[in-house]
Amino acid sequence: MQSPQSSEICYVLKTFPYKERDVIAVLLSEKRGRFSALARNGVQSRRFGGCLDLFTCSEFTLDPKTIRLSDIQEDILVQVLSAQLKRGPGISGSFEKLSGASALNEIILKVIPAQRPAPEIFKLYSNAILAIEEFPAEQTLKVVNAFILKITQWLGVQPSLTRCLACEKPLNEVPGNTVCAQVAQGAWICDSCRPDRAGMVLSKDTILDAYHSMLNPIRKIEFTASTKEHEEMLEFLEKHLQYFVPGLDRAPIGALRFLKSPQWQA
Repeated sequence: MQSPQSSEICYVLKTFPYKERDVIAVLLSEKRGRFSALARNGVQSRRFGGCLDLFTCSEFTLDPKTIRLSDIQEDILVQVLSAQLKRGPGISGSFEKLSGASALNEIILKVIPAQRPAPEIFKLYSNAILAIEEFPAEQTLKVVNAFILKITQWLGVQPSLTRCLACEKPLNEVPGNTVCAQVAQGAWICDSCRPDRAGMVLSKDTILDAYHSMLNPIRKIEFTASTKEHEEMLEFLEKHLQYFVPGLDRAPIGALRFLKSPQWQA
């Protein structure tokens, strides 16, 4: 008895060749979350067209019968039978946007468990990719920061941004224009509670952007902090992920380094 076929809307997170003509694709769907699939004869195949390009969104027809490539390989794959392109990538002409989209993919690959339904992550990724495509290139870093913050919410390790960790005063009541991020506590302290002035300094505008990023849809966030200030927030978020998400201290998200170029400073 043949396994019933199914169709799912998926984004392409990663691809690599297998044998001479086949392609293994890591996909993200609403029902399955992150999963791997084998596209036979997928190398330069007209049958798949551009559906296996990174960041594309396509409707894939899948054979749910799993495939194990070898006894020593842990990955279990489904087979891609056909694909119909729904939306191609609109970011290939911009290094900044390509870097940001690559960072989103790497975060999903390293942080989101495989074979676990993740409708919130699917919608978040879809909106973030659209935001990178639609927003000016200089906004890409800010979108990535917002994406990371929403990922921390989904994982249950979001930083505490509303009040000073020490005196518990809200952001609008503490003196000065900066606060000091506390990585190990996932929070910040105000200048009055930081007499030695040591630590990772973040502007109040950046904290406000981060707070709004966790409250609002990613394409409706009105950023106020500068790109330079968001570079500092990215440094904090990297350390936050490495501290709170197992494994990221040993295998950090490499694509984020491309978002720290001087050309981003505003």
